[in-house]
Amino acid sequence: MIGPMFGHRYQRLRAKPVAGGALLLAAALCCASVARAQFYDLDGTYRCVTAPDTACKKSLEPPPPLPPPPPATPSVAEAIAHIRAEKVTAADIAVLEQHAAAKEPRAVEALAWLKLNGIGMTADPVEAYVLYGEAASLGVAGAETNQAAIFETRLNQEQRQLALMREQSR
Repeated sequence: MIGPMFGHRYQRLRAKPVAGGALLLAAALCCASVARAQFYDLDGTYRCVTAPDTACKKSLEPPPPLPPPPPATPSVAEAIAHIRAEKVTAADIAVLEQHAAAKEPRAVEALAWLKLNGIGMTADPVEAYVLYGEAASLGVAGAETNQAAIFETRLNQEQRQLALMREQSR
């Protein structure tokens, strides 16, 4: 048996949760009529069940399609593979030009070959000669031989003068 000192306190503590619970129940009943019935479907999609408003109807519409991702920029190796397959694109040429400007040997050599043969651009044997010289200075095997072959077989007298002047100005 609880003594008189604790009995009074026990009744007060016991009465509070009951009164608090009644207040919570009344608040829940009051607000329940205002809230819309909504649930998540089995597939995890939010659905409006009762009293669908325009926002609810709009949320059920499928989203617009995403824009296509930008085309991936090819690597130098991929660009060279496209050259070998004779399927060079503008993106390949842009990648080679970018890497050639950064003095990447394989890109310089590939760009020289494209310029010599006019693949994807206007043929320019003078520029090809200069690029093969640059590739040779970067250590590309056979680039110096290719440069000499261009000078002897592909350039006329005027182009040879121009090539030599461009080579000296570097």
